[in-house]
Amino acid sequence: MSTGPAAARFLRRHRLSPEAAAYRARRRPSVPIQIPDLTDLAAVARWRAATNALWGEDDDPAVPHRQEMVGGVRCLVAGPPPDAGSPTVVYVHGGGYVLGSAAVAIPITARLARTLRVVSVDYRRPPEHPFPAALDDVVAVCLALAAEGTPVALAGDSSGGALALSAAVMAMAEGVAPVAAVLFSPVLDHVSVPDRPSPGDDERRLIDCYTGDADPADPRLSPLRAELSGLCPVLVHAAADEPLAAQAVELHRRATAAGVDVTLDLWEHMWHTWHYHDLPEADQALAEAAAFLAAPLSSSSGT
Repeated sequence: MSTGPAAARFLRRHRLSPEAAAYRARRRPSVPIQIPDLTDLAAVARWRAATNALWGEDDDPAVPHRQEMVGGVRCLVAGPPPDAGSPTVVYVHGGGYVLGSAAVAIPITARLARTLRVVSVDYRRPPEHPFPAALDDVVAVCLALAAEGTPVALAGDSSGGALALSAAVMAMAEGVAPVAAVLFSPVLDHVSVPDRPSPGDDERRLIDCYTGDADPADPRLSPLRAELSGLCPVLVHAAADEPLAAQAVELHRRATAAGVDVTLDLWEHMWHTWHYHDLPEADQALAEAAAFLAAPLSSSSGT
């Protein structure tokens, strides 16, 4: 396992389902279309549209999503109406900051929205809107929901995991304490650190496009470096053999040292953000995530 001996403590052993085995055998690159010149805004727009369409942006008829403006930010909203007994989940999609959309994330948000209200953020993306635009949008949504009296939780995948964790820290500084956070295969540190796998060339180009002239060590960009004391309970899922698992293990170490209730599951045999796919392993992971997000309020109400 590429993440070293420490990761073995968090290994989630399971028998790979036939569906997951078949999908794994035919997997394609995560960025299936060649990246254009990221300074050519028209080329980026065409590439983004083609890639997002290839990934899929179809609604789920069983759990329909509707467009709403929340805190001045475009969002897709799904699930039951606001309820003081359960949180509203602010979901932050991945895609290397440049790609993806709230619509692309529907395979995840629809399953979370079977039991929880989900507000999926269509944050501004680079190169048109570099850091901190995306983070500002996620925080604005959290603060707007909190102003309505809605308990807020956060969730995100890949680069959206970094945004979700950073937004949780920033919301806490604004006096809004999220009740829980769930991170799927999160990118947590944008600095090259010895003994930690670095992102591939494509991922590095996308990260640099978002970072712009900012210092990648800024904790708002690399929440692994943030002050985590006082943070809500956190659940982290990663594939045991993906390079980002090392960052997940380090988050567990740092968050635990800061007194945070953090749970880390490294899933054997899986791959980066398997949660998007129609697989038993994704259904199980997302059901567990939904239960984790609801647990703090369920516990406080005695249910």
